[in-house]
Amino acid sequence: MKLLHWTVFVDLLGYQELNGGVKSLDDAKDLIEFMDSNQQIFNDQTQNIRLRKQYENSSYNLYEHYEISFAFISDSLIISYTPNLDKDFPEEIALRHSANSLLIILQRLRLLIYKCAHEKNIFLRGGISNDYSYIHGNFAVGKGVGSAYKAETLAKYPRVILAKDVTANTKLMKAIENLSKLMYSSDLIKDDGEKYLDFNCFGRVTLDAKSNNPFVIKNAISNPEKYKENVLHEGGMLGGYKEAIEFQIRKALMLKDSMNTEEQRLYKSLKEKYIWLSNYHDKSCEEFSRLTIAIPKPIAYENPKTLEIVYFLLKVIPAIVALKIDNELLNALKN
Repeated sequence: MKLLHWTVFVDLLGYQELNGGVKSLDDAKDLIEFMDSNQQIFNDQTQNIRLRKQYENSSYNLYEHYEISFAFISDSLIISYTPNLDKDFPEEIALRHSANSLLIILQRLRLLIYKCAHEKNIFLRGGISNDYSYIHGNFAVGKGVGSAYKAETLAKYPRVILAKDVTANTKLMKAIENLSKLMYSSDLIKDDGEKYLDFNCFGRVTLDAKSNNPFVIKNAISNPEKYKENVLHEGGMLGGYKEAIEFQIRKALMLKDSMNTEEQRLYKSLKEKYIWLSNYHDKSCEEFSRLTIAIPKPIAYENPKTLEIVYFLLKVIPAIVALKIDNELLNALKN
């Protein structure tokens, strides 16, 4: 069996407003710099030698099996993971490799999601298909582009969903579920009628001792200070996401009492969008606040500095729940 193709279509929600705010050369340079730095996230994946070596030394070498290409076209991002068709695999292995590639796509997209939220208070919506696509420069063609775009239009909220051609493949969906639970003791695909990637969950499970991944505890023990930095980094991501959501809620509330029919229609759409996103964010904060520190107590007691880190994290982690969306602000949106 051949590996499965992956095509991703992502829309940067709010980009048109950012673009409309460009009224000087400095504004233009700022927006172009922002988009250039977004592009660098994906350039790193295709050009970063250190990253390639990491995959070469891992159990799954992405670059041996897939060629990655991407294109930013105005406010859209299209990504194509083209499999090496010279290789055939037993079905189980082909599905596992294909599932592994989807989880790698998730990791890369979450960097863009948090970056856009932190820097510009904007969010992403997208779709992912197994249909074929080909990217050359700023041109993207193939059935997969249309399939992923159609999924993006069905996503409704700021999230990335799987297209129907993906979810209809029951063997693939089972492989994704099995790999997620094997590596992280959690399903990284959530389902509320649409199956979507759980980006916040990924950040938590890579630090949680409850994860099945042996590298979580191994890495925490080998470098407790780095583990502490990673916990604080993920907490900071949630903090930045909270600020971006609250910023957009305040903007939406300015339309609440408008008598303009178009503005009322827009407000209704924004209200639904940010209630969903707030609920998703709040649940993520609650789950993160229950994270189990990956440094075992016997190990911590052997080193005073490590023990100090553990005690520090025992205070910091439960406090993440305070990063939930301001209740008064959210109620103003709901009512």
